Amino acid sequence: MIKATPADASRIMAFLLARATVAMFAITNLRDHGMAGGHPKAMTFWINDENGQITDVLGLSESGIVLPVFTSAYVDVRGALAGQSIMGVIGQNTPVQSVKEQLGLPLGDLDRVEPHFELALDALQMPANEGFSILPVAAVARETLIVWRTQYGIDALNLEPTEAAVQANGAIDAMVANDSHRVLMAGDTPVAMTGFNAVLSETVMVGGVYTPAAARGKGYAKVALALHLADAHLKGVKRAVLSAANVSAARAYSAIGFRQVGEFGLVMYHNPQVAHV
Repeated sequence: MIKATPADASRIMAFLLARATVAMFAITNLRDHGMAGGHPKAMTFWINDENGQITDVLGLSESGIVLPVFTSAYVDVRGALAGQSIMGVIGQNTPVQSVKEQLGLPLGDLDRVEPHFELALDALQMPANEGFSILPVAAVARETLIVWRTQYGIDALNLEPTEAAVQANGAIDAMVANDSHRVLMAGDTPVAMTGFNAVLSETVMVGGVYTPAAARGKGYAKVALALHLADAHLKGVKRAVLSAANVSAARAYSAIGFRQVGEFGLVMYHNPQVAHV
């Protein structure tokens, strides 16, 4: 692969946007933080180019997250990533597993293959929602959301409780700053949370869906997500993508119209891994 320069940014973006369903993190990192460094999500890219057309993009964020977006059956990443400090690999499962194998990376502290779903929002199936509403995170008691997000970190991200609590504070701050998440209210009671981890003009990536244990099994997550997506659709968003962490989540997403389109690989490490090739 050839290391890209900032002059390649527009070509890389065009390639990624054509594959937005599987490239949301790379797209938003490039859009928001560029290739010049200085931010944990600033990107370095390597590309394969055939006759002036990009066929594969390999991204590495400054924080060490590898984001492969490939069209080729096999892409040799060893030259690009040898010696790099890696904190995770995220993307379509086949490229993720190839990167992990080529670099000799161990099992991640979080290491999952999740069904990847897509929904055209004009096909959203709205569940019964009388008595429910959604509010921005900033309108709900912070102490409640810190407890929720801490448990989310433990349950969904395999974090240690202390680390989950630390990350929860930063996550809630980011949700407020970006207006990215919503809390489902049953009357005056908060019962679930949903949000968008990445947002483009026409596509959103759903993330951070959480229902506290005492409220599970009542369909709150699908109501929360459906209401949030309906609001996004009114603002011009046409498509949503997500990955399901478990069977019950997949069932909830399918119930409002999501259909599986592939598999997503998610590999994260608590400590940096060095690619030895």
